[in-house]
This record gives sequence, C-alpha cells and structure tokens, in this order.
Amino acid sequence: MAREPFASMSPWYGGYAFQGVVVLGTAPILLPLIVGDATGPAQAGLVVAALYIGQLTAPMFGALADGSGRHRLIYAAGYLLLAVGLGLFPLAQTVLEWFILALMQGLGVAATNTVASMFIVEFRPKAEWDRRIGWMQTCYGIGQAAGLGLAALLQQAPAWGMLASAALMLPGLLIGLLGTPRGRRAGLGAAAAAAQTLKRGASISDDATSRRHAPPRQILPHGHIGPATGALLGRFLADLRSPYALFMLCWLLVMLGTWLIYNLYPLLMQEVYGVGAGVSSVYYAVGAGIGVFAYAPSGILGQRIGDGAVVLIGSLMSLLSVGAMAALAFWQPVGLALLGPLAFLLLPVAWSPLIVAGTAWAAQLSTMNEGEAVGILNSTTALASVAAAFGAGVLASRFGFDAVLYLAAAAMLLGLLLLLPLRRAGSAGASSPG
Repeated sequence: MAREPFASMSPWYGGYAFQGVVVLGTAPILLPLIVGDATGPAQAGLVVAALYIGQLTAPMFGALADGSGRHRLIYAAGYLLLAVGLGLFPLAQTVLEWFILALMQGLGVAATNTVASMFIVEFRPKAEWDRRIGWMQTCYGIGQAAGLGLAALLQQAPAWGMLASAALMLPGLLIGLLGTPRGRRAGLGAAAAAAQTLKRGASISDDATSRRHAPPRQILPHGHIGPATGALLGRFLADLRSPYALFMLCWLLVMLGTWLIYNLYPLLMQEVYGVGAGVSSVYYAVGAGIGVFAYAPSGILGQRIGDGAVVLIGSLMSLLSVGAMAALAFWQPVGLALLGPLAFLLLPVAWSPLIVAGTAWAAQLSTMNEGEAVGILNSTTALASVAAAFGAGVLASRFGFDAVLYLAAAAMLLGLLLLLPLRRAGSAGASSPG
C-alpha cells in the first residue's frame, strides 16, 4: 500500500516538467525583458499577448488528435514548436518577428498541454484520473518553480536564457515520450469515449466530480475538448441572467486583475519597486512553490465549506496581494523594494484555491453540462489574459506601471463585490429542485 501513490506516476511526467520549467518559469520572465528593453512596455504586451493567442488553439489540437489518432506526434510537435520559437527569439529584431515566434511558442504549449491531458482521460481508467492528473500537475508545478529560479540566474543575459530554454526541450521531448500511450484508432476520441461511458451507466457529472479537484496549473487552463466555441457561446448568451453568467463576469474581472500583474511582471517589479528581474523571479518561485502544496487543501476545503466560499477566499487573497502592491506604489514607504515583492507572494498562492474551486463551482452553477461550463470558464480566462496583455502594455507606456496596479486592484475589487450576492444566489439555485 505504501507504494500505491507512486503507481500513478509515469516516466513522461518528468519530460512534461521540462516544459513547466520554460512555459511558466523562464519564458514569462525573459520574454518581456528582451522585448521591453529593446522597444518598450506596449510592444512587450503585444508580444506576450501573442503567446496567449497561440494557446487558444488548444481545442483544435484536441480535435486533431482525436480525429487522426496521432497523439504522440502532436505531443512531440509541441516541444519542437517551443524549441524553435524560443531558440530564434533572441535573433529576432522586430516586433513582428517576436510576435510570430511568441505565437509559435503558444501553439507549442497548446499542442503539448492538450494532449498531455488526453493521455490520461482518454487512455486511462476513470478511477486513475485524479491521482495521475495530480502527479502530472505536481511535476509541472515543480518545473515552474525550478524555471523561475533558473530565470533569476539568467536574467542578466536573457538572450542566452532563451537559448538555454530551447535546449531544454530536447531532453524534455526524449523523456516526455517515455511511456506515453500509443495512438488509438482514429475517430475514437473524447466524444466516443464519453458515449461508451454513458452506455456503461456512468453520468457526465460523475466524470466532473472525479476531475474537479485536480485542475492544471499553467499559463492557461488546458483547452477544453468538446463542442464548438460558437455553440457554447450560444448556450451561454441564452442564459445571461443566470448565476453562472454572473460568475463568468466575476471570473473575468478577477482574472483580468491577475494577468495584468503577470504579463509584464519583471518590468513592473523593476519600474515600480526597483527590484531586478533576478530577485523578483526568486519571489515568484517561492510563491509558486507554496501554491503547488495548496491544491489538495483547496479541494478538501471546497468539499467542506463549498466551492463558492473557496473562490471567495482565493479572490480575497488576490485582492489583498494586488491591493497592497498598489498602495505601496502610491505611498512609496521606506523599504519599498522589500515590501512590494512580499505583497506579491500571496498572488501565485491564491491561484490554487481560485482554479480548483472555480472549475468545480462553474460546473455546479451552470445549466449546461459540466464540460461545456468548464469550457466557457477556460475561454473566459483566455480572454482575460489576452486583454490584460494588451492593456498592461498600453497603460504602462502611457501612464506608467503604477496605473497597471491600480486597474488590477479595481478589477479584483469589483469582481469580489459581485461574488458576495452571487454566493447567495448560487446556494439558492443549488438547493432548489430540478
């Protein structure tokens, strides 16, 4: 029995951790440093937005894998796209070139992360999903913390840091293919697997409950593999007065505030608090490391006090972090270089309760099926990240980075205020019959 938890480990999780090093570690720090130093914050925001726009193609890669059965090939292509996008990035000299290479990196993230989830939910029994996804995301989170530490060492030479990040994709790919499932018969994808599950008498809600407390920790949640985005949007617009629609508005505001901070993080810390990219990366690594261990407690807490309450807690933690950063930027007290990064520490920790409980609560509040509800949640997060990338760059270039902090705090405060009546409405809706 003592070995049972490790029975859910697979060798390819180690290779996936290499991508965590780059996607959530080195690239978010080094990419805006290269572009921002050469052109300015507005252009850096534009290039960061390209990274997220590329990740919006996740459903396309999921459909491609399901239709072709070439899961391993698409998974490997993600590493290669990242390697090319990272390796050529220091050689680029124009915003257009950086934009294309960042878009290529986003495509690589979308391909690999989408298929990584499919390796589990399409090739493994449902009873193993929680443990396997938990181990996979733990490896990814450990990679993130290591990558942020590496960024602290490489921030003085960001071009070499991007080249090193590209080189890490080779061992990541080699290890990442060890033990991955072989492609299944073309056409037997998520929809077919779901149909077979229903024939065996299992409900969709059972699947959602199995996955609810093991969400991804990455730049964007794993792309939802399901109905077309247009169909999902139509269902959502038909029920704009529902608690779920209000929750999506709250989520959009909280995510907007979060990504306004993350998108140009090293430049913001340097300009507002006088903290170099090396030191700020260490603080980020500490917060991300703590956040990895906050997943399981967040899930347990959601089961005890309700997912809505945990979302409220995560939103409050985020507001306390960003609000304190904004207040410090306004008052400029003694010790600003120390207090600013300390205030930031709470933000990556807050991500764990937010994404754990937010995923589960979205499925509970919606009148759509759980998969569609989570798909809308993921799309809302993507929309917030892209809008924040553009907005942060424009705000910083015209009004300074202080304005980015003020807007982020205001968005989070409004989202938190809307959550208060939503909790009551959601509770009432959940307790009402049929």
